[in-house]
Amino acid sequence: MVARAAEVFQSRHRDCEVQIQEIPLQDRFGLLRSRELDLQLTELPADEPDITTGPVIFTEPRALVIPAGHPFAGRDNVSLEDLAHAPLITIKGPPRYWLDVHFPQHTPTGRPIPQGPATVAWQEVLSLVSAGRGVSPTSARAAQYYARPDLAYVPLRDAPPIEFGLLWLTAAETPKLRAFVKLLLTVGQ
Repeated sequence: MVARAAEVFQSRHRDCEVQIQEIPLQDRFGLLRSRELDLQLTELPADEPDITTGPVIFTEPRALVIPAGHPFAGRDNVSLEDLAHAPLITIKGPPRYWLDVHFPQHTPTGRPIPQGPATVAWQEVLSLVSAGRGVSPTSARAAQYYARPDLAYVPLRDAPPIEFGLLWLTAAETPKLRAFVKLLLTVGQ
């Protein structure tokens, strides 16, 4: 969807260059703040005073990535309460409000979730899970992109979906940025 919107936008705005790149997990807003990026599609929430949170572009159901031999691997799904029974591998760097949504410290009934290692890269998360160091929440679609024989993905049945939305530096909003956002919303329909 983003790649299609980028192609259409560049054909309409020859003076603009659209590049797609991955954002480092540990520095979610650094490229926006340094103005190396004009617009970012990312997992919400984003509660930053200098950053505008635009529309949600799509949502994804949640899953839990686990070692292939883990007891959860044979299940059709797991619940957020099941997180009390496995160390949670997390990400270093994001703000606490974001971590609380994606890597909670307590189950919905208040039981503590054991905290496993924290890392700065998604591939390291997968390696730690594979090594049996813990489990990690992710989107259900990750099973398509990161399929490995040593990992299993089990749907989290009672977790809210992950919202992916657009962000931009409030002080750097331009008519062309608004035009790209509008185009992306049209392409996504």
